[in-house]
Amino acid sequence: MNSVTNIALHDRRPVSIRPISAHGLATMSGDRRATHVGAYANYVYITRQRGQDSRGVIDYRHRGDLIACGLELPPRHPVWAGEPGRIWREVDTACENAAPDAVRAWHIVLTLPDDLPEPEWQPVVRDFVRDTLVRRGSAVAWALHAQRNKSGGWLIRPHAHLLMTTRGWKHNASFGRSIPAWHGAAVRSAIHAHWLALLPQGMRHAATVPYQYGGYTPAHPDCSRIAHLLGSM
Repeated sequence: MNSVTNIALHDRRPVSIRPISAHGLATMSGDRRATHVGAYANYVYITRQRGQDSRGVIDYRHRGDLIACGLELPPRHPVWAGEPGRIWREVDTACENAAPDAVRAWHIVLTLPDDLPEPEWQPVVRDFVRDTLVRRGSAVAWALHAQRNKSGGWLIRPHAHLLMTTRGWKHNASFGRSIPAWHGAAVRSAIHAHWLALLPQGMRHAATVPYQYGGYTPAHPDCSRIAHLLGSM
């Protein structure tokens, strides 16, 4: 490995919030390219499934790191919302004619605390999702990824992916509209602050600057942490 940019995002920064918009298609190559434009593609990606959207077939079943996944919804949600992938397909349909930089959803990546036992991974992530995001009315799909190597170390360090609605997803007057409480700076700041509060002090030194609206600013990592990661490879 000859560049820190090749290190997985969850190893470079403990919290990442990326906007999903048509503009994002130009920022990524490879098998994750579709996840920068479509909400449904992101859902298929984080849950390691096979699906199809307007850009073609998407298949991530070959990734061997899925630990668990699920969907968190606010109280009194419609029954249809529990149908796998439906919310995200409808979001994409509602945004077909939107501006290229119109955010469809947030893709959030959270590095799990180093000292968190595996049985607590799912409860901690689900509590965070409910307390920080779903209580505001948004819908959130989540997935836990991790994979050990042959010696028992981490080939892929434990981390969580969250897919969060930024637009009205119920079939009412707000359907498809950008919701300030889910889309604005306040919720992004809360995501950072609340997750960082759960991390050991040593993990808080990596970059914590949120992604800005419509932006794809590279991380500014803690170089000592990067050096440690490179030395262990």
